[in-house]
Order: sequence, then structure tokens, then C-alpha cells
Amino acid sequence: MCGLGVQIGSFIHEYNSIRSNVIFDTRKWILIFIKQGLGDTLTLKVQKGFKFTIEGNSEYQNFISYFGIRGGRGKFSIADFINHFSSQIPTQYIITDTARQTIVNYDRIDSTSDGIYPVGVKNWDVIHAQNPNLPKDKYHRTKGNLLKTKELYPKIYELIKDKDITIIYSQHQGAETAHIKSGIF
Repeated sequence: MCGLGVQIGSFIHEYNSIRSNVIFDTRKWILIFIKQGLGDTLTLKVQKGFKFTIEGNSEYQNFISYFGIRGGRGKFSIADFINHFSSQIPTQYIITDTARQTIVNYDRIDSTSDGIYPVGVKNWDVIHAQNPNLPKDKYHRTKGNLLKTKELYPKIYELIKDKDITIIYSQHQGAETAHIKSGIF
């Protein structure tokens, strides 16, 4: 995820008929499995080399309980699980609206909006030029808005990161959403 310029990524994983949204948070180096339909969660730490760890009996019990793994000699292999898990990690990270919603549900990033759809753009340099009476120390892009854009729309972030531009988000798509998503604004 870091190589892609995002700190929080999400993808779908299925094991033992348990379908989960997986969040990979590189800020804390953890994997969070969220069971679809039920909301049960499992958190695993990730170490260097992208290896996750299960430390102690309690974590192992949580792991086997989450995935409905039955005990017994030769019935379960952690190596087989890791191989299966690795095969489901996307080779290219394409952030879908479902992934964006999962990310915002996990971490709002910007406390002013739960929305994931860009519906408008405010260019504060233009607004200040058109309204010279506005205080120069107010009305600018917030750090939270820029971080949210970086996580949800990395390509848009690259376009605006050095500009005083705010992306306006909504919980519903707007007339301009498709244009803004494609970098036209």
C-alpha cells in the first residue's frame, strides 16, 4: 500500500466459506478482517516482509474461531492458509467505491464528512481572488480533506497536493462525480 501512496487499503478475502473485507493499515501495520454480513472482526499484526503473526493461544483461538476452523491433527495448516490468503491479495490495487466505504467506515480520516463521492471542488486561490474581503488566514483546504483525498483518490491527490483545493465529499453521487473522479474539474 505504501508503494501505491496510500496508507489504508481494502480487498475481499474468502476462506472456509467466510467472506471478509480486509483492511491493511500500514500506519499501524495490521490486517483487519471484517466478516461480511455479520461485522465480526479479527486483527492480525503484520511484520517486516509482510508476514502476519498470531501470538499466543488467545490470538490463535480468535483466529480459528473467526474462520470456523475445526481442530484435529492434519486438518489445518497455517502455511496453507497463508498461501491461500496470498493468492487473494490483488496484484494491482484498484480502489472501488466499496473499498472506499470500507476505509471510511474503519477510519473517517476527515471528521467533517462520511462521504466517499466527490461532488464538488473549491479552488481557494480563485475564491480569495474573487472575494478580496475574505480573511487570508481563513478558508483554505484542510489537512483532513487532503489526507482523505490521498487515501480515497490517489490520482486526484497527485493533481491537487500542492494547490489550495478542497474536494467536497457526499454520501451520494452528484452530477459532477464522474468528472471529478476522472480528474476533470
